[in-house]
Amino acid sequence: MGGRKTRGTRSPVSRGLSCAAAAAAFLVSCSYLPEYAPGSLDQSVSVAETRAAIVLRKTGAPLNAAGLMFYPGGLVDPHGYLPLLADLAANGIPVIVAKAPGNLAVISPDAGLPLRAMLPGVTGWVIGGHSLGGAMAAWSAHDHPDAWAGVVFLAAYPPDTKSLADWPHPVLSVSASNDGLSTQAKITGTLALLPSPQRWLTAPGQAYPAAAGGFSVMHQVPGGVHAQFGSYGPQQGDGVPTVSEAAQRAETVAYVVEFFQKNGWLP
Repeated sequence: MGGRKTRGTRSPVSRGLSCAAAAAAFLVSCSYLPEYAPGSLDQSVSVAETRAAIVLRKTGAPLNAAGLMFYPGGLVDPHGYLPLLADLAANGIPVIVAKAPGNLAVISPDAGLPLRAMLPGVTGWVIGGHSLGGAMAAWSAHDHPDAWAGVVFLAAYPPDTKSLADWPHPVLSVSASNDGLSTQAKITGTLALLPSPQRWLTAPGQAYPAAAGGFSVMHQVPGGVHAQFGSYGPQQGDGVPTVSEAAQRAETVAYVVEFFQKNGWLP
C-alpha cells in the first residue's frame, strides 16, 4: 500500500541560500547597469579588476604619484563610471574604483583605505565619489584626514555629521544645474560643510583661492543632470538634460584634471 506523500522540510542552510539569492536578485533589479558601447573606453588606458576594485591607469607611461580613489553612487554598478574614469586615467590620473556590497558605499565607507595598496607606486590619494559615494568619501575623509590629500565631489556633499568645514585639505565640488536629485538647493545649502575659503569657477583656468591648507572650489555644469556623471542611463527622479552625456563628461574631466594640476598632484 502506498502512503500519502509528505512535503519535505527545508533545512536552515537551504532557506538561507534561498533568501540570499532573493536578496541578490532584488539588489540587481534595483541597480543601474552600465550603458555604453563595448570598446568605447579610451584605448590608452588599461583596466584590471578584482572582487574588491577596478583599477585604471594609462599604459606605457610612468605611474603618477597621486591617484583618485572613487566611490560609485548608490545602487549604481561601478562599471557605469568607467567612461569618465578612463578619461581621467588617460590624462595621467590613476584611479581605483572601490566596489561595495549591493553597490551601496554606505556599507563600507572606509573600503578605499586598504585598496590603496593595489597601486604601491602611488604615494598620495584623493578620495571622491558620485552622489551617495561622494557622501561616503566625505565620511572617510572626515574620519581619516591624514589618509587623503583632497576630496572630489560629483553631485555630492558631506553628511551633516561628517562636516569638512575644518578639513585641512582642498575640495572640488562639481554639480549639475538640472540635477533632480542632488539639486542646486542641496549643493548650495551644504556649502557650510566644506572648507573655506570657497570659490565658484565658471571656466577652466580661473584662479584658485590663495590658501595653503583647506579650501573649496565649485563648478556647476550648465544643463547637466545627476545620471550623466556616469554612463548608466536615466535615473528615477532626475532632471532633464540639455547637454549631452559626452559633453558633461568632458567638462567634468577638465575640472578634475585641473584640480590635480593646481594642487601639484599632476604635471
